[in-house]
Amino acid sequence: MGTTTADGPRELSTGSPDIASTGPLPTIFTPEQAERGRRVFGSICSSCHGRNEFRGPIFQLTWMAEPVGNLFQQISTTMPYDEPGSLGEEEYAAIVAYMLDLNGRTPGNSELPVDTGLLSRMKW
Repeated sequence: MGTTTADGPRELSTGSPDIASTGPLPTIFTPEQAERGRRVFGSICSSCHGRNEFRGPIFQLTWMAEPVGNLFQQISTTMPYDEPGSLGEEEYAAIVAYMLDLNGRTPGNSELPVDTGLLSRMKW
């Protein structure tokens, strides 16, 4: 992780200000990243899944109590069903950003990272 300098916090690779090395992090993604995720979802995921599977009460009960990293880990190791793990990490992160957007989370100025350590500290 970054360190604090005399000029203030050093930037993380996510583009967000450095935050103490323990504790939860804010969940970050950009509108552009969510849009890329929507396009990947539409071209790859939608052949088996509807977007309504990834929002609403059942989705919220299943995933929103967990760190964002758990969903990233799940989809990046098990999807697409016929070729698990075949997408790039950035594509999986974009899909998760799309799911955050579907669930009303507010985008920001930094993309959702692909670093599983950071993702495991991000809450919905």
